[in-house]
Amino acid sequence: MAMRNPYPECDGNAFRLLVGADAFLPAMEEAIRNARSYVLFEQYLFSSGELADRFIDAVIACVERGVQVYMLIDHFGARALSDIDRKRIMAAGIDVLFYNPAYLRHFFRGLPRNHCKTLLIDGELAYTGGAGISDDYLARGGQLPWHEVVVEMRGPVVADWQRRFERTWRHWAGDIDLPDASPAPAGNQRGRVCVSLRGLKKFVRKSLLFRIRHASDRAWLGTAYFLPGRTMLRALRAAKRRGVDVRLLLPGPINDHPAVYHAGRRYYHLLLRHGIRIFEYQPAFLHARAYLCDAWCSVGSSNMDRWGLRWNLEANLESDDVRLCGEVEAFFEDAFAQSREITLEAWRQRPLRHRFREWLFGYVDLMIERYGVNRELSKGNRPRDIRPDASGKRL
Repeated sequence: MAMRNPYPECDGNAFRLLVGADAFLPAMEEAIRNARSYVLFEQYLFSSGELADRFIDAVIACVERGVQVYMLIDHFGARALSDIDRKRIMAAGIDVLFYNPAYLRHFFRGLPRNHCKTLLIDGELAYTGGAGISDDYLARGGQLPWHEVVVEMRGPVVADWQRRFERTWRHWAGDIDLPDASPAPAGNQRGRVCVSLRGLKKFVRKSLLFRIRHASDRAWLGTAYFLPGRTMLRALRAAKRRGVDVRLLLPGPINDHPAVYHAGRRYYHLLLRHGIRIFEYQPAFLHARAYLCDAWCSVGSSNMDRWGLRWNLEANLESDDVRLCGEVEAFFEDAFAQSREITLEAWRQRPLRHRFREWLFGYVDLMIERYGVNRELSKGNRPRDIRPDASGKRL
């Protein structure tokens, strides 16, 4: 039987999409302040600064009033977390684990990262999205904060988010002392956790491919880093040939990794020739990961790039709830209105220096892809696309 996502759909939830740092940061900080029993905090990007100080102060205050705090932080993503902040966290009695230490002597072993971004409170409330803890989410010097979405969750699905956190913690650090989460129903919305685990258990990728391949109306895909594989490119082109409204919402010139930005742009000509619309967000760095295919949506940590779809630990909330899909649709509509649409005619007239950067960084990306494929083949793995539903049948 084919592998299946370990977390089934469940009813009785309440979801709320929080768009922009002004919406999700106050909500998450208030949730930490109101914690009664325990706080589980999982993060990739954790950089010292004003925002990190606020979150560290909040979790230290939790410990001081008797609330357990577990922090699961990616070792590489926290490279800008100062020694002073690390000592503050440990001295406060917080249980902290740095995932997969990344050192030069173990370079290739350190490539897979824990890219999940999750906050869980008392087994009753959870947040997930693409937001890190960095001052890039604060407006300063006339520059807008990174544009981001986070989904707030209450209800039975929170128990699965906690089980996923515990599974990762136990794999790297042994036992973790937490009560079983059994949150009461909080609404009538349906959803599930979709994960990418070690090996070929990349259920986020498989689920997204399944939805694109079966879309009949639209496939709107927003990602901070766009480096799709050939399978994803074929799925996008096939969807467009079926008459699906395929749109990509991507970062514009304001971004934090120009090399990735230029490497991803080498696919533009191919996509534009097939009628796929590409929008580059202009006001700030688009750091959101949101996917909307017909009446299904996915929000979380996974990008449409090699790391997000193949190597990293990732976690998204998936749902076909009408209200949540409507909120995700409103996010896209607003973002499209603030974006520059790239046309095929304009793309063909781009400067030569842009073409050179696309070729150069695209070549580097190709070498990384070949390394990943060869590594899988050397282990005897053969990637297979499978259905993400309960049937267990292959595509």
